[in-house]
Amino acid sequence: MPANALADIPLPSRSCALVVREYQPLTGLHEDDERDLMRFTLAQPVGAEGRQPPIFVIRNGRLHAQNYVGIIETRRGTVIEILPKIDLSHDREVDTRRVFLNMLRDWRGLGQAQLNGASIRAIRRFDMFEAFVHLFLTSVVLLTRRGLARAYRSREMNLSQLRGRILFPQHVRENLVDRSRFYVGYDEFTANRPANRLIHLALRRLAAVVRHPENRQRVHQLRIVFSNVPPSTNLDDDWAQHRVDRSMQHYDTVMPWVGLFLFGHGLATFSGPHVSRALLFPMEEVFEDFVTAAVRRHQYRFAVRAQGPKRHLAMGEADRPAFWLKPDIVLMERGRVRFVLDAKWKPLDSGAPNHGVSQADAYQLFAYGRRYGCRRVVLVYPRTPAFRETVRFRFAGDHDLEMDCFPFDVSDAAASVQAMTQTFVERQR
Repeated sequence: MPANALADIPLPSRSCALVVREYQPLTGLHEDDERDLMRFTLAQPVGAEGRQPPIFVIRNGRLHAQNYVGIIETRRGTVIEILPKIDLSHDREVDTRRVFLNMLRDWRGLGQAQLNGASIRAIRRFDMFEAFVHLFLTSVVLLTRRGLARAYRSREMNLSQLRGRILFPQHVRENLVDRSRFYVGYDEFTANRPANRLIHLALRRLAAVVRHPENRQRVHQLRIVFSNVPPSTNLDDDWAQHRVDRSMQHYDTVMPWVGLFLFGHGLATFSGPHVSRALLFPMEEVFEDFVTAAVRRHQYRFAVRAQGPKRHLAMGEADRPAFWLKPDIVLMERGRVRFVLDAKWKPLDSGAPNHGVSQADAYQLFAYGRRYGCRRVVLVYPRTPAFRETVRFRFAGDHDLEMDCFPFDVSDAAASVQAMTQTFVERQR
């Protein structure tokens, strides 16, 4: 079972919370926690193609956080909250959480789960785990106000009163001696449906781990509402069978949370005996989705294509296309590709060689520019105190293709998009 899905057992009570930022060392840990996290880090597969990057790395004998944001809890009950490294004028934890939650509104992993401005303001003072529990519980409360979805279910029972229709072969076999009973078949209009069973199971598991008084009270109240629905005993089957049809569209905003808490959908997945649970979001993916949505939302000159259009880089045997390219963001005008953007959640440093831009990223953008026939390709990085101005490279031997490294301010996406597109327009003249 993935370690980021909540185990169906009571977890140890939390001893303390350690708040760190991405790439910072973990200090002040109990020796048992540090030993477990060291073993957890060493057990994670790294470097293989298709594997996720590590959650922690060990440098000079110390653990350092990487580019995952969320919480991880040790077996001893210590909660480590990892916050994104964001350039803010007032670098307070509550402001950082607010900006991150705002970024998460556009993350593909949440599906149709609602994360609006009002909900962000309501949860920004919670720790990361309690904040998402609060959002899930709020969505379940709204669901219950509209009513639990029900369906007719055929049942067969040996009852003391007549209900439905008598099933004569079974009735004769079961009640040959006791003629006061009736073996009947009937249709029951019940809330015992896969979606409701999954929600009940999520509530049951959360009851063992939530600590905030408001969340604990809400979980208790909702478990009473779902008391007539048995919790799921076969997660995979119920998840495969649940369907949100026209009669239960109010479940649209709830089921993504259920998938997140029970299965870890979209989260960093890992397994191992050294941690109790985790709720970790891949910032590379979150940043890419956030930039894509911001470009769509805050400019209208260019048509925006995400993850495409796909084009091949070469031809293989039998003239088959090989090495498909799939850029993060493409800006098109009158049917032509004008700019290719690639979002990278990594800190740059204006004082480092090539400002910290990796050679692999430059190769990738060069291939995009040549294959898509555009004059400008853009690497979009988060703005940091060491990277606030656009850095420009001109590819050698190709005077028509340039690469910009643009600092994107995640706390003011509108201004960043406007500044970026204004630069594009000016460079086109």
